[in-house]
Amino acid sequence: MAKFIQKYLSFLISIVLYFNFSGHTFCYGSESNYLKNELMNPPNYVGQLAFYIFNVKQFGAKGNGFTDDSKAFQAAFQAACKVRGGVMLVPSGTFLLQPITFYGNNCQRYFTWQVYGLIVAPPNISGWKGISYHYQWILFSGFSKGITIQGNGVVDGRGNAWWGKSRNPPHVKHLENHLISPTSKKTLNNPFIAIRIAKSYKVTVRGIKIQNSPRMHIFLDECQQVTISGLTILAPQESPNTDGIHISHTQHVEIYNSTIGTGDDCIGILTESSDVRIHDVHCGPGHGYSIGGLGLNNQEAHVTNVHVYDSTVAYTLTGVRIKTWPGGSGYVNNITFSHITMTNVKTPIVIDQNYCNGKKGCTWTSKNAVAISGVTFENIIGTYSYQPASLVCSVYKPCTNILMGTINLTPSGRSGSPICQNAYGRVLTNTTPSLKNCLK
Repeated sequence: MAKFIQKYLSFLISIVLYFNFSGHTFCYGSESNYLKNELMNPPNYVGQLAFYIFNVKQFGAKGNGFTDDSKAFQAAFQAACKVRGGVMLVPSGTFLLQPITFYGNNCQRYFTWQVYGLIVAPPNISGWKGISYHYQWILFSGFSKGITIQGNGVVDGRGNAWWGKSRNPPHVKHLENHLISPTSKKTLNNPFIAIRIAKSYKVTVRGIKIQNSPRMHIFLDECQQVTISGLTILAPQESPNTDGIHISHTQHVEIYNSTIGTGDDCIGILTESSDVRIHDVHCGPGHGYSIGGLGLNNQEAHVTNVHVYDSTVAYTLTGVRIKTWPGGSGYVNNITFSHITMTNVKTPIVIDQNYCNGKKGCTWTSKNAVAISGVTFENIIGTYSYQPASLVCSVYKPCTNILMGTINLTPSGRSGSPICQNAYGRVLTNTTPSLKNCLK
């Protein structure tokens, strides 16, 4: 009897709350049940019956692929933010968005951005509005009470219009080293990131497909407690700087059960990032899993406690890599790459303290370097097309405490020899090829 009364009261409360909010849908049925099952943190209403769904079409979105739906998205977002557990729903359809920012400072707990449809950027450069004030297309910033981005929909940056050499000036090649506040009005004359999530806590991204970004696909910037799973991120192999996921100034991150294939790093980990776990991820094509580049323009950088394991890399430039610019400072330590299968990777294992990326005049002219220590390469097997390992460390700050074991890499093409310069550590097991004479 008590349970019946509680359920009856819950239902009445849900009905009352429903009529107190305009522009939303309170629904049952298959779509609602599916949505309820997907929510990471359901709102703590009595009986958990009040799932508030704010459909962008109810706020004027056309979903026809050529009408700008940005204002409708912003209105639906503002309404969903007022409700604890509010869900901003992007249903089936094709929704065109100009650069847009969702500020979560005033959002209630457990906001969810639920995507079932296709979200597209303007199809050509002339169609973009206000791009001089943006270096991201979709920005989520300031969600201190949790945010979930999920669904089985697609976010398409239509980046092919920006991939020509004339749209890739040198000053934007290393955007990750020049972070800009989400509220900045600095002109960069080019959109870069498909989705940027900044200054947020308890971030969950899962299930969606992100493709063809003008540059990076997801950029995590100053976030805490991030979980990413079930993602598909795709861009052509020849597309420039289209990194899958970049992590900067962010701590406590887990990425798993995802597929990433782009024209650059599948996952890049940048300065002031720590406690990052990556597992069950398939990478390729692209440039593999990378830490860095760190220390550009003599900057100080710190990355620690990164673990990449139980993953695959196929048809990439590198497999697992640490790259630092000469002249930088700081440290990289406690890094583990383990149980990773390589398929036709050009150079599977890389440490490069003289990373220059084609920059003229870049060399070890300074005695400073980002110190690299405590790096483990374990159980890395598969095939390579150029060179099995390249550990090029600074004569001023050599790499130390490098551990290697159960390495079995065989050539799929040219059979190059491993290179080690100023790299100190131990080889714990027999390896193919032999690395005993490589590490000091």
